[in-house]
Amino acid sequence: MTSQRRTEKSTKVALPRTLSLHLVGLLRHQIITGAYKPDQPLREQDIEAEFGSSRGPVRESLRMLLQGGLVEYAERRGFRVRSYTVADIENLYDLRSSLEGMVIGSLVGGSLETLIADLLDSNRRMAVCFENNDLEGYFTENQVFHDRLIAESGNRPISEVMVYVNEVSLPVRYRLLRETLLSRRSLDYHERIVAHLASGDIAAARFETEEHILYNKQNAARLYSV
Repeated sequence: MTSQRRTEKSTKVALPRTLSLHLVGLLRHQIITGAYKPDQPLREQDIEAEFGSSRGPVRESLRMLLQGGLVEYAERRGFRVRSYTVADIENLYDLRSSLEGMVIGSLVGGSLETLIADLLDSNRRMAVCFENNDLEGYFTENQVFHDRLIAESGNRPISEVMVYVNEVSLPVRYRLLRETLLSRRSLDYHERIVAHLASGDIAAARFETEEHILYNKQNAARLYSV
């Protein structure tokens, strides 16, 4: 029985990702980092030529991105990269502020030792990225930090909404980080959050989170106002 279980486990680990999922990862990276611009058409034949794929996986990957919110679709226009108005940006950041505040608030009364240890590890990795001027690594580790907090909340409805809201906001947040230059501001904020959690001051951590996001809202909106 033990041998059979090991075989089943190793088989599952060895299963390759489908071509569609692989394409989703590639296209998602292009959208988030701005290589594909907002409202840019995503023509199937162009993607086929760029990545050497067939039509079926390309269509499936575009549908997955549509479901995640990074891609839009309209009759006669086809698939396009999601575009943002200033109002979209402001609404996104307002929603993120409220939801992430609720995530922090849900930590009241819980055991936070493991969470704090994980967040400290994330901050250390983020600090290395900052020292190496690794923008993408810094940006990715920022998501790791927030995703860990969301997972700890145990609030499934909020978590499900946050997955979508965060995904849609990623191109905006990456552009903000790139165009305002890499700084320690997000890392400093993370360190303060961990300090608040370690002292048991959940209210301070929640306030800090909401204020941090709302501060970024104004800067992000300015980027899309021209």
